[in-house]
Amino acid sequence: MFVDWLFEASYLRSFLGLPHIPHFTTLQKFTHRINNSLLEKIISSFIVISGTKHIFVGIDSTGFKITHASQYYTERIGLRRKYAKLSIGADVLQQIICNIRIRRAPTRHDNVDFRPIVTRISDILPLSVVTADKGYDSENNHQMVRDGLHAFSTIPARYEHVPIWRTYGKYRKQMKRGYSKLLYNQRNKDETIVSVIKRLFGEHLMSRLTRTQNSEL
Repeated sequence: MFVDWLFEASYLRSFLGLPHIPHFTTLQKFTHRINNSLLEKIISSFIVISGTKHIFVGIDSTGFKITHASQYYTERIGLRRKYAKLSIGADVLQQIICNIRIRRAPTRHDNVDFRPIVTRISDILPLSVVTADKGYDSENNHQMVRDGLHAFSTIPARYEHVPIWRTYGKYRKQMKRGYSKLLYNQRNKDETIVSVIKRLFGEHLMSRLTRTQNSEL
């Protein structure tokens, strides 16, 4: 799709200095060869050149189907559908993805990806706010963001029926007493980003090997 677009984007070809449009297999070979850590640095650099001073982080996760078999077929033959879990940390004000984590076991709890994502994003630029849904509710997450990174965390506490005096943790009790819905609702832009990705590229992975699937994600 990108190569087809280059036919129309003459201004971009001129800026890149492309004497001719490369064959689409050039990009495919590139994805096979590029190191994932280098690709991560390239992606995270977009937030730097955007000119923002502090990152307003929103965290969310989604699943991508590894197989192209239909749901009817998998249910008919009793095949378990396989997914790759993608967790993203994005600057919700700029709607730019800053860091991702990929897991092959989608049944594992999303909370394990919170610390590595937030820590890596804080290495790019200082953080202002970190917001996530109840799946990331943890006093340790609040402490890392507020005490360690000196940012503000908005993560609603689970188990709303549990009274405040029985809720563990100072910051989780604060969430029970109330939090800014304006800040928390910015997290919805993570879902917008995921929606755009799936509408453009679909929710199936084209690659077959684990390494190339990770590069594709």
